[in-house]
Amino acid sequence: MLKKLLKDKTSKAEKAKIEDQKKKSVQEWLPVIDITENFVKLKDGRYVSVLKVRPLNIGLKSDNEKKRIIHSVFEAINGLKESIQIFSMGRPVDLDPYIHSLQTKSREEINITKKRLIQEYLKYVASIATGGEAMERRFYVMLSGKEKNEMKAKAHELATNLEKSGLKVEMCTDQDIIDLLFCFSHPSQAAFERPPAFTGPYLPPTYFSGGDRL
Repeated sequence: MLKKLLKDKTSKAEKAKIEDQKKKSVQEWLPVIDITENFVKLKDGRYVSVLKVRPLNIGLKSDNEKKRIIHSVFEAINGLKESIQIFSMGRPVDLDPYIHSLQTKSREEINITKKRLIQEYLKYVASIATGGEAMERRFYVMLSGKEKNEMKAKAHELATNLEKSGLKVEMCTDQDIIDLLFCFSHPSQAAFERPPAFTGPYLPPTYFSGGDRL
């Protein structure tokens, strides 16, 4: 009996130790200390500003417009002295609000023919949503530096220069950045789940050796 109790205690202690090591390894791997004032603060003291660039279909533009857009983007990026990172990310589009609106229209529609058309279209949209076919591609530009105010000014300058080409650019808010990091840290969940809304400054959870969370 005593051996069994000791074995159970040892097993629980080992599990707690493994969980604690997992949490520590994740915290050590993440280079982020905080997300504040639309910046990502890294462990090395740098601040990262993130620009979200909406895609533009230049296939519908004339040859001259294509050249102008490409030249404007080249000039905006070539004028930077600091290094930047550009990446794109594909994410499923949340069609639930649109589906709910179609369902409401279907219930309220009196005309039988229109109601049938709405219901058929509703089935089509629902099949796209469940099949994961509706995807959107997001583009981001990241700038980093030691001085927060300097990075903010450079990010605004780059956004202005990119917008001269016709692109729509906006500074990522704290919630946008959290959503972006959520995609990296929870890729499987990000396909059907959104991170919790940011409600202001908060303290990160403190973990004890037993795995309990404060």
